Amino acid sequence: MKKDERIKLRRGKSKAFVFANLTRPNVFPCAEKLAELLLKNRIETYMAPGAKEFISLEKVLFTEPENALSDVDIVFIVGGDGTILRAAKHAIKYDKPIIGINAGRLGFLSDIEAESISMVEKLITEGCPIEKRNVLDVENGDKTALAINDVFISKTEPGKNVELFVECNGHEVCRYRADGIVLSTPDGSTAYSMSAGGPVLDTGLNAVIMTPVCPHSLISCSVVFSPEKTITVGSSFSGGEKKLDVVVDGERVFTLKKGEKLSVKSSDKFIKFVNLSGRGFYEMLNQKIIGRR
Repeated sequence: MKKDERIKLRRGKSKAFVFANLTRPNVFPCAEKLAELLLKNRIETYMAPGAKEFISLEKVLFTEPENALSDVDIVFIVGGDGTILRAAKHAIKYDKPIIGINAGRLGFLSDIEAESISMVEKLITEGCPIEKRNVLDVENGDKTALAINDVFISKTEPGKNVELFVECNGHEVCRYRADGIVLSTPDGSTAYSMSAGGPVLDTGLNAVIMTPVCPHSLISCSVVFSPEKTITVGSSFSGGEKKLDVVVDGERVFTLKKGEKLSVKSSDKFIKFVNLSGRGFYEMLNQKIIGRR
């Protein structure tokens, strides 16, 4: 992973947007403390209008993200991985770097914990590197989505397997009878893909991982595709199923019907993580997953 970009906030000149799921009690004090710190350092601070009933700081500017993101320097996201996945897509659209602050449970996408808010001042005094990581473009006809972690193509009816075929640049790779297939980024390799038996990839790599979920087979391996390849998934619908669900980063975005194919490829967009903590991928892996035995 190249760390050829850096960010340094300037007092009286820089701007920040803070996303936070303030309906969760443990997020509120963290978000308020962050906003106080930014304002103390004369960083212009924006939040969504819904935060107004929770945050009483006079100098916070409340506006919709699309009205402010093109003009801010950095995006802070306070919450768990679900909050980060949702809010980061706004930042990707405007090519803005993000910092995740964990006020949830695992927080693998977060860089610092809620009790370490004071570390944010490092952005002002020293500056920090920015790490670019790949995301996936997901297409079903004229319907599109962006995946930071993964895409899950699955059956909609419980108790049934579906027959799925996978193609790479138009050539068949494999067929599975399974509950579904996960296509993930290296960031997503520690999420559902890992739970399904897929490999963990260093986030410095640019690749797409394909892993079957509960395949009806004695041999079922993951396949790792290079980033320039286009992966296509479809179904023969031979088992009587009428449609498949397409779930992107934990949210169902559309359905796949008979005769339709889903196309997944590395995007020309990137998610930009600010490395404030200084931790590398393997240190994060050890602390967040291996060390949680």
